[in-house]
Amino acid sequence: MLKHLALAAAALVAVATPAAAATPTSDVVYSARSTGQVLALTFDDGPSPDWTPKVLELLRLQKVRAVFCLLGSEATKYPDLVRQIVADGHPLCNHTMTHDDLSAMTADQIRADLTATDTAIRTAAGNPNLPIPYFRAPFGIWGNNVPTIAASLGHTSLGWSVDPRDWDGSPSTVIIDRLSTSVYPGAVVLSHDGGGDRNPTLTAYQQLIPQWKTAGWKFDLPVNTAGTYPCTAGSWQRNGTYVAGTRVTQDGKLYQANWWTRDERPTAAPWTWTNLGTC
Repeated sequence: MLKHLALAAAALVAVATPAAAATPTSDVVYSARSTGQVLALTFDDGPSPDWTPKVLELLRLQKVRAVFCLLGSEATKYPDLVRQIVADGHPLCNHTMTHDDLSAMTADQIRADLTATDTAIRTAAGNPNLPIPYFRAPFGIWGNNVPTIAASLGHTSLGWSVDPRDWDGSPSTVIIDRLSTSVYPGAVVLSHDGGGDRNPTLTAYQQLIPQWKTAGWKFDLPVNTAGTYPCTAGSWQRNGTYVAGTRVTQDGKLYQANWWTRDERPTAAPWTWTNLGTC
């Protein structure tokens, strides 16, 4: 884990300033960007020192990407975790500063909250230009023109279509049953890596992700209405040394090292690097 954190810090230096992107629409998205037997996993209310590292380790082991919807207050407390999420190539999502109900706010207050959260996340990551492609409203409440405000700040509004209610204190067996009976091709799955005891969530995914993969499921990102998916993991460097599990980008795609490697270009060494898809 220490090696991953060390590489994460180095990777931030290599993240390029993103090119100007198209403005997202005000549509709320509820599906994965690709078709077929695909799921898009999302994790809310972190980062958490108790659960986010374990979720990241699981996703690294299973070679899966997810969207992390961060609270600005938690990002400020745990910047190392924000950096690790970024280094692992997971897209970020603004989930407000403290998970307040936006329906009780004016438009100016909503804009101020989202702007402050963007700043908190980027400051924690150490990159003022860090892409934050998504915004998710607390409780899924999209009133008061929230999607329009989010779009004006560069965010696709991200909903969900499957909720296993891992926030209600249910054991992992119940969460597994809820997920097993409700997922469908293209679904965006809501989960949590912060805000409470997430051991049941972690245990559920430790069982389900391998089962889903064996059954032919694949994993992708949700739709981005701006149509752009900037890479966040560091670019592959010819003279770099990478341990197993390290993620890098090359030519707009994310790769994960299968074992220790040096001087092997990801695009030319599929035996060493697993292609995790377009950023």
